[in-house]
Amino acid sequence: MVHYDEILKHVGEFGTYQKRMCFFAFLPSLSVGMHMLAMAFLAATPEHRCTAPEAELLAARYNWTEAELLNMTIPWTKDDEGSWVRDSCKRYDLMTVDLNDSYGNRSGWNVTSCDAGWTYDLSQYETSITHENDIVCSDMWLGSMAQSIYMLGVLIGSITFGDLSDRFGRKVVMFVANALLLIAGVSTTFAPNFTAFVILRFLVGLQCMGVYLVNFVLASEIVGPSRRTMVGTLDYVFFVLGYMVMGGIAYLIRTWRHLQLAISLSGILWIPLWCVVTESPRWLLAKGRTEEARKIVEKMAKTNGTDFPRALWEKMVESKDKLEETPENDQFYSAWDLLRSPNLAKKSAIIFYNWAVINVVYYGLSLNTSALGGDDYISFFLSGLIEFPALLMSILVIEKWGRRLPHVLFMVGGGVACICTVFVPSDLFPLTMTLAMIGKFGISAGFNIIFIWTGEIYPTVIRNLGLGVSSMFSRFGGIISPFIALLIDTWKPLPYIVFGGLSVIGGILCLMLPETLGTPLPQTLEEAEDSGKVGSLLCRAGRHGEEPEDSKEADPHGVPLTNPDFCISSETGL
Repeated sequence: MVHYDEILKHVGEFGTYQKRMCFFAFLPSLSVGMHMLAMAFLAATPEHRCTAPEAELLAARYNWTEAELLNMTIPWTKDDEGSWVRDSCKRYDLMTVDLNDSYGNRSGWNVTSCDAGWTYDLSQYETSITHENDIVCSDMWLGSMAQSIYMLGVLIGSITFGDLSDRFGRKVVMFVANALLLIAGVSTTFAPNFTAFVILRFLVGLQCMGVYLVNFVLASEIVGPSRRTMVGTLDYVFFVLGYMVMGGIAYLIRTWRHLQLAISLSGILWIPLWCVVTESPRWLLAKGRTEEARKIVEKMAKTNGTDFPRALWEKMVESKDKLEETPENDQFYSAWDLLRSPNLAKKSAIIFYNWAVINVVYYGLSLNTSALGGDDYISFFLSGLIEFPALLMSILVIEKWGRRLPHVLFMVGGGVACICTVFVPSDLFPLTMTLAMIGKFGISAGFNIIFIWTGEIYPTVIRNLGLGVSSMFSRFGGIISPFIALLIDTWKPLPYIVFGGLSVIGGILCLMLPETLGTPLPQTLEEAEDSGKVGSLLCRAGRHGEEPEDSKEADPHGVPLTNPDFCISSETGL
């Protein structure tokens, strides 16, 4: 029996054709990266204070200077460090004050909320959705709700577009999603009110996953089994590049509507890619469209400078072995199987927690860089830039020291760095920024490791299912992250304490997961249940008494069992 992966090994697992296709397929991920982090600028909160409608008349009557006007209208309050600052959510009620009294004693003056609106400092952000709709003070939670609803759209899109691409093809669904993302993004620019903005942003999140999920699946299906994990990493690289570009565009465009329009119109650049991106041969074979698949593979072989394996192809067609590796039995597996046995349930709970926490901390740090102080745009850019060394470091260390120890160190180290921001005075911004970037470094590296590690812990029969459910938990993390960020109003360092604490707990819990470097991938639920039952928390142990060299054994299709070379039909979790 010949498998399609054998065909790929003959024509080239990652030749010129695949490199070109991956580059073209991943370009739309630039737009996804921009949309996913856009709320950092679309919903930026400028410095603000209450508007006192009677103050202007009184200022003219008593000839107040600007400084006197401010003193007469806005009370002082202490910040988290005990310094006196102007209150941004309260004002003096001048209609109840006897202004003939001494101006110096205002302790007995009535204080009221900003019932007449706010005055904003527009020197940095000319407009934002929070400025236009006065989403400040007691209504700040509305901005967090908007981001959570956006992430809900991302969650639903993850589920919906995976099924649509299985039904109608990878290429068609990816380009339809890109077109819909373009339409939803441009429509958001003209949102007449906050409710319309939230609904349209939900649709943007929905379509983002239609692009990011499907282009990953398409690319993973045209490369050989030994390069699929690398392909997932490359897609993430394009996402981060879009993240960083977003910071540059936001620096140049300070009005939220024009900024939203600019990042949305980037989708036009990807429409011509229809002419160069091909359908997945694996999907075509699964749908019985053998001749179309053959033409693409023949072109792949020619571009890669290899011969098309005609005889091998005919054997594959005759044997009707056109799909990816599947279990030999036809048993149906559900999410319940991830929790069916005690050891597997324990591992699943730890994995789900880590995926959720990573998304909580990732978006919490990425969308709230302005809370660190300093320049918002530089902080945002550096927050994206730090992910490249994190990604590289994680790839290097897991092949030498395994999955468990590096992941624990990254999660705990990043978490401790976040917690340490509590002890840094506000005037030492460089140190605060450094600690926050260490936290971002750890969480980014941890994400790359947990993605690979999850696929190695779950057995073949439920591997895709396990990754899909883990990804769903990561989306739940993205939904609650904006509300954790609101804790900044209670105490400025509190969100970083929560982010750090969650990360440290996640790292410590992973000490109970088995090391998978140098061990065969489990194939059945029984093997997965037995894996990790022996050995200490810090030392690797082989499964079923096997020696590490047994891991070089290949499966029936010739794929080394030591590699996480699973073809994933769910997105990577960002």
